Order: sequence, then structure tokens, then C-alpha cells
Amino acid sequence: MAITKNLQKYCSIVGAHFTKSPFSFLWIYGNLSAYTDSYFRFACYPKCWDWDPQWLLSLYVAGMFPGYFMVKPLEKIFGLRWTGIISMVMFNSAVFCSAWSQQVSIAWTAVMYGTLLGLGSGISSSVTLQMVSGWAPERVAVLAASTSGAATLLSVVQNQFITAFVNPNNLKPDAKIGPKTYFSQREILDRVPSVLIIHGAITMGLQLIGYLLISNPPKPSHEATADKLEEWDVNSSSHTKNDQYKKDYGSNSRSKTGIDTLDLSSRSRDDRIGGFNRETIEEKEGTNLRTDNIYSYTPKEVLRSPVFYAVCFFGIAIEYGLLLKANFYKKFALLYIHNDKYLTLVGTLVPIISTGSRVLFGTLMDKSLLSLKDVAIIGLSLNCVLCAFWYISARVNAILYMSLVLGLASAQSLMYVVLPTAALRLFGPAHLSTNCGLLASSTFICSILSPVINSPLLHTFGWPWVFITGSVCSLLGMCYVTLTNFNTKL
Repeated sequence: MAITKNLQKYCSIVGAHFTKSPFSFLWIYGNLSAYTDSYFRFACYPKCWDWDPQWLLSLYVAGMFPGYFMVKPLEKIFGLRWTGIISMVMFNSAVFCSAWSQQVSIAWTAVMYGTLLGLGSGISSSVTLQMVSGWAPERVAVLAASTSGAATLLSVVQNQFITAFVNPNNLKPDAKIGPKTYFSQREILDRVPSVLIIHGAITMGLQLIGYLLISNPPKPSHEATADKLEEWDVNSSSHTKNDQYKKDYGSNSRSKTGIDTLDLSSRSRDDRIGGFNRETIEEKEGTNLRTDNIYSYTPKEVLRSPVFYAVCFFGIAIEYGLLLKANFYKKFALLYIHNDKYLTLVGTLVPIISTGSRVLFGTLMDKSLLSLKDVAIIGLSLNCVLCAFWYISARVNAILYMSLVLGLASAQSLMYVVLPTAALRLFGPAHLSTNCGLLASSTFICSILSPVINSPLLHTFGWPWVFITGSVCSLLGMCYVTLTNFNTKL
């Protein structure tokens, strides 16, 4: 039985890395958008330019937000594994259909990206986090980093393939409209719809492998303990309950994380259950569940916790910079660096650096060498400095620009370590998918505001002011996070 359980655990962890493959879209979009925007401008049905193409990525990111909240009700009906399979169908249907919709309208493509592509990615992301936290909760930081990193590394291959397929002759953009450049060559534009179909086929194949490997994780320890509590006579004294709890589970565990919990006058402890040292208390409104490691906050309590807003501010600042990079790193550079394959190489190195960075910092957090707050401040400060020099770097030389973009990738990748780790370690496992959704509200807000802010700035004041907004946003976020006590005690 133990061997079977271990086999399920390791297969599920490996499979979770495959199921996260839709997330690679975020890392190929910067390269792909140089071609899709040109297609919208020159090859689409007449008057196809009916919306700002920035909304494609923004609605994709915004669509992930409601996806987190759909997981819990879907899980109750279909189970965690089948919830993930539903997300796979949603995501890949949107990818295949976008090969048609982009020939008709930017607006329809953007709606599809937001309602299907984004929702599918959000559900998949939450399912993957619950899988790894359910099977290996003590390694959640590094596994959250490695699962998102696997999708990021997938984009290395995808980016090279996209450019080799769409622009094999390394043609230069030959049209300039306003502050942007475009490809108008038919040999490039005619290949754009086909590359989306190939992208969908690759993603679906990898996800199918993943869902064949994974199994639903063991019943969460907080549910198992809650079931035990329900067996107790509700009319018995607190002392009697504590004695029974000690008899069943023991009482000699110690806290290892240093995270404060509420001061309790009467409490009992158990030995490790599901990776957490558990303790229970009675509250005015019934029996609730706490941990020495983590107090499992309800969503209502999360919204009253000051640290929640600090993590959200971190997410807004980093996501804003990430959207700038995804949308503009290649479009902006083509004004000064007339080498499409070189810029594709930059885009190929971005996920490698990003994955290495998040795994490194996830490991440092798991080993308690860096705290959650330390990692958040490092990411914000680095993003702030690099965004300030973004405009200058491309005008100096191509090597400096590559270094700056890779530095941004390293800083921005920390969002995929901080947000899921905060959801579990600060707010507990009992409402993980819902609390992840609340933290994802930061990306929702940012994705909606980004095109509203960027387009007027770009066309009125030019590129420098677009990048300066990213620097200022990170500076404000860094100040707020620095002044906030990362302690969930209410």
C-alpha cells in the first residue's frame, strides 16, 4: 500500500508539470504578437483592426481570475482531476478557434482569449497548485516554482519554432505606423493562423500525458481533522474534547515556521498530518481549525488581513511590468534592433532565466533562508531599477538590451513563487483555491488597467513614459510591502 501511495505521489507531481503547459502562452505571446499584430493590420478581413491588440493578453490574464473561483464548485461535482480535464478542453478549444477568429476580428479574438483561454489557464493553475500542495505540502514553494517553470521552459521550444515557421528567412519589419513597426510580407502573414493550430496540438498532447499520470491527492488533513471533530459530543466540555484529541493524535508537536497564530487559552496538538502540525480550538461560531504552521483563514478573514493587501500590491506592480515585457519587449526593440531571430533568442532565454530564478528562490524559501517578504522586496526593487533603464538599453546596443530583459524576467518570475506560497503559508490550506483567487485579483486589476494606461501614454508621450510607469508602480509597491508586517495574526 505504501509503495502504491508513493508511486501515485511521484506520478502526480510529474504529471502536474505537464498539466501546467497552458501557462507557456504568457511566455510566447511577446514573440507571437509581433506576427499576429501584423496579421491584424495587413491580412485580416477589411476593418479587422477594431480593437487595441493589447487587450488580447490583458483579457487572457483577467480571465484567469474567475477561473480560480470556479475550481471549488467544479471539484465538488467532478473531482480535482476531472476539473483539470475540463480546463484542458476549454483552453485548447480557444487556441484552435483563435486560428479562425483572428481572421475576422481583434475584438472576437480578445473575448475568446478572456473567456476560454484565460479561464482554462486559471482553473489549470489552481488545480496544479492543489495537486502539489496535497501530495507534498512541505515542498510547496519549490514545486509551485517548478510546475510553472516547466511551462515556461516549454516556451523555449515554442518560441524557436514560431519564428522558424513564420519567418524562416529572418525578414525585417517593412512597415512603420505611429510608434510601432509591422511585417507586411505575405510569406509571413499567410503562416500565422497555422502556427496557432500547431501550438494547440502541442499543448493538448502534453496535458493529456499529465492527466493520465495524476491522481487525486489524499484527503486534506484539515478535512480529516474536521471529520474527527464532528464525532465529538457537542455538549461535552472543552477539557474532555482536548483529552480525547490528545489520546487520538498526540500533543508533542512544535511550530517550525515562526508564523504567529492567535493566542489560545486551551488547545491541543497532534503529530504531523498531511505535512502540517495541527491544533484545534473552539470559536464562538463553531469548531474551527488552526495549525501551528498555518492558521486556515476563511476568505472573509483574508480580506481583513493587512498582509493580503501587501501581497496584492506586489502582484499588481510585478504583473504590470510583466505585461509591459510580454507586449512590448520585441515590438519596441524592432525599432532599433533589426534582427528578428536575435530578438527571438532573447525571448527564448527569458523562460530559462525565469525558471531558474523561481526555482532558486523557491528553494531558498523552503529552506527558510529567505522569507516571503524578502523575496517580494527583491522582485520589486529589481523590477523598479530595470524598468527605469528600459528605453535607454535598446538604443545603446543589443547585448545590453538582452541583459535588461533577462533581468526583468528574473524579477517578474518571483510572482509565481510569492502568490501561491502566500496563499498556502499565510492563509492556510482549508480555502486554498478561493484564497488563490483573491490574490489573483491583483493580476485582474492590473490586466484591465494596463491597456487603458499604456495606449494613451504611448501615442501621446512615447515609449519612455510607458516604461517609467512600470518603474514607479514597483517603487510604490516596494514601499508598501516594506512597511507591512507579514504576519497573518488578526
